[in-house]
Amino acid sequence: MRQTLLIAHLTVKCWLKQPFPLFAMMLFPILLLGITYLGLKPLLQDKQWVEPFAVAIVDEDKTFETKLLMKQYEESEELQNVLTFEKTDAAAASTRLAANEVAGIVIVPDGFTRGIRRGNNIPVTVIGNPERPFQAELLKQVMVSNANLISSAQSGANAAFHYLRKMGLSSEEFATYRETIITDFTLQALNRNKIYETETLSAFGGITMLEFYSLSGVLILLLIGGLFGMSLTARSEQTALRERLTLQGVRSGVFFFSNILSVFALLVIQSIILISLFYSVTKMWSLTATVILLAYCLAVSSIFALIQELFQRNGAKWGAGIILMMSMAATSGSVLPLSYLPEMWRNVSFLNVVHHAHSGLVESLFVGNQIWTPVIVLLSISVAIWALGLLLITIKKRLPWSGQLPLHV
Repeated sequence: MRQTLLIAHLTVKCWLKQPFPLFAMMLFPILLLGITYLGLKPLLQDKQWVEPFAVAIVDEDKTFETKLLMKQYEESEELQNVLTFEKTDAAAASTRLAANEVAGIVIVPDGFTRGIRRGNNIPVTVIGNPERPFQAELLKQVMVSNANLISSAQSGANAAFHYLRKMGLSSEEFATYRETIITDFTLQALNRNKIYETETLSAFGGITMLEFYSLSGVLILLLIGGLFGMSLTARSEQTALRERLTLQGVRSGVFFFSNILSVFALLVIQSIILISLFYSVTKMWSLTATVILLAYCLAVSSIFALIQELFQRNGAKWGAGIILMMSMAATSGSVLPLSYLPEMWRNVSFLNVVHHAHSGLVESLFVGNQIWTPVIVLLSISVAIWALGLLLITIKKRLPWSGQLPLHV
């Protein structure tokens, strides 16, 4: 044990002599988180999946009903989150469209209100901006939806007219009711105050998407940190140190556990940074979560120490580490919930340390269950990896073609 701690100490001292790779490893998670946040910021903010854009509207009818309709559009909070209507004339609207200042033009033709009263379909002209295809298509869908709603309002008004005629009203009374019904039905139909539906999925176990992927980001970044830690322990300086100490009688198992301790220490420091970022977002953490994360760091460092013993060439170590890391992230249920994954992937997730750590942290932080099962499972996996690593070292010692230096017996 003393030799293991001493070699781990020497390993860290070698890292500090060339601190740039070490600092790059520490700062990489923050840089990656910053880039990811900038890319996903519109999705993480409520109803900001598209930037609001301007639409020019030309009212050629200029009736009380169309003015009331324009005011309704302008005051709609839901519409303002996606688009804004700017009233103007046809010439100014065309100029702004040519200058790419608006996503489209909506022209309400003369006689539009009269057509609604008489049951005639007088179409509204919608001109999209070809320079903004997505926004133009969204505007088109909004106006098509409104047209369908107006048709529904006309059907409702016709049904009301049918019953009013059966009541035997006079012409003056019928005309008064007709005006009121047309206005009420049309404005009521267009006053949905909804552009899109918001639905909360239960695939994230009752927590928000931000909370779910914040945890996933912490665990996956620590997994990436383990890969970088393995590369630090496989540098030429470390190889030379191992060769010299091997000639002095230090056993390979000591190097195996010293690599685990060295990478574990790096992951603990990295965890402090990531926990701080996670807490700033969710305002949640606990003692149980800390123990789970420490057990996870130990398991990750053990996995990459085993890969380092399994392969001789650095290229093979990197390739195996990247493949393993991607496989673990894909089958853990941290990138996509397990309910979305194929049945076969769900069956192998019980071997995945990321899965156990993620589910344990979710239970501890967001469900409130202070369970220790994930800690026991992660520690058991670490012990199994240690046994496998020692077995691998024993096999390599007895293989003359393994390229390993003679060991002191």
